[in-house]
Amino acid sequence: MEDQTEQLYYEAAEGGDPDAMIQLGWLLKKREDRSEAERWYRRAADAGHAEGMARLGGMLQERGESAEAERWSRQAADAGNVPAMGNVGSVLEKRGELAGAQEWYRKGADLGDVFSMWRGGLLLERSGRLDDARVWLRRAADATDAGQVLAQCDAMRDLARLAVQGGDPAEAERLLRKGAAILTKADDLPVKQGYALMADLLTLLASLLRERGELAEAERFLRWGADNGHVPAMLELGRSFDEQERLAEAEEWYRRGAETGHLRSALMLASLLAEQRRPAEAEPWFRQAAEAGVPTAMHFLGTLLEERGDAAEAEQWYREAAEARIDDSMPRLAYLLEKRGALADALHWYQKSAATGNDLAMVRAGALAARQGDMDTADQWYEQAARAGNEFGMYLVAASRMNRGEMEDAEMWLRRGSAAGNGSCMAMLGILLATQGDVAAGTQWCKRAVAAGVANAVTDMKAVLEAQRGPSV
Repeated sequence: MEDQTEQLYYEAAEGGDPDAMIQLGWLLKKREDRSEAERWYRRAADAGHAEGMARLGGMLQERGESAEAERWSRQAADAGNVPAMGNVGSVLEKRGELAGAQEWYRKGADLGDVFSMWRGGLLLERSGRLDDARVWLRRAADATDAGQVLAQCDAMRDLARLAVQGGDPAEAERLLRKGAAILTKADDLPVKQGYALMADLLTLLASLLRERGELAEAERFLRWGADNGHVPAMLELGRSFDEQERLAEAEEWYRRGAETGHLRSALMLASLLAEQRRPAEAEPWFRQAAEAGVPTAMHFLGTLLEERGDAAEAEQWYREAAEARIDDSMPRLAYLLEKRGALADALHWYQKSAATGNDLAMVRAGALAARQGDMDTADQWYEQAARAGNEFGMYLVAASRMNRGEMEDAEMWLRRGSAAGNGSCMAMLGILLATQGDVAAGTQWCKRAVAAGVANAVTDMKAVLEAQRGPSV
């Protein structure tokens, strides 16, 4: 029947009927014969048909030819074609002219264009106007225009996403299930777009189901999307299996996603392989994602290279990750720089790491300052680490204060470190108390230090006292 309909449209279109050209173009686009669809839309547009101009503009925009897309869409919009207004908005949005885009979306939305409502809602979300965005998306989701089912269901998906962010998973689930049901019943959609949007809806729905433990239904939805080539579904299916420790299945789906060039899948696959101590297999996937600009992959690649002794390349990737504000890369980069003697650069990155709250980096920054003879700066870093809860920082700031003769301050930090279980603080506190005359208390702290793993604490205390008083103790 459809073949007969197409033949009739073809004959009428060849006879110069622009309406038939539009219908024929739609049938061809629906079965993904885009070049032929565009040819007929162009003939209708050249004949002055406003809908032909709008559809041609939409197809040109989809493949990135925005200048010609804008020309045809504006002609159609000026002729009163409502969907063309959304097309003009889309061209301007992709060009970064957001105010102009929003104005065209508003024009289209006011005349009932569902696409304009959806895209305008997303622009409002992007500008932080979430309440207004929900209003626009709700209008699109509640639309009844059977010719704009894709835009309606796109709006349902994004409204569901906002519902999740707002803490209303039940509303999100309702929207996603409703959208999937609408797509299931629709029979006049481009196959590729319809399948992709259905997979989007089901992947988001599966995430909600996974969170409440309904793994079987979630897996069924994800498998549908993954089997139909939807890469986000492959990733989520892999993550689901990963969480269930079904690692072979997780690897399979991560790999299938990674082989399409999906960087998040490549990163997850590489991480799984690295956790299984398969670094040679993990490296190319980390490298693929790192070279594509994924900062987390840069850090993990640096770690893998450092572990195998390739410090020079590890430093390179740590630096790129650190400059992309991956906090964990900063102290690793600083450590490698320190090892090869680039102390000023190392100190810079220890300080950057310390600014993120890394107490170990504070300790290392202090140690570098001390190594360069700047004991005041070292003391400041040690105190900062100590105040951040670093036990070794407490020990070091106490030692610094003792060297400066600030015994009360030193004792305070030693007591804090000892209370935190640091054996070195216990040993030093014991020695300090003993030298101040409280040998009994000093001995008790040194015995606690021995129990905490400082084997020579009591012996060291006695040696200090002998040096101070002579061998009578």
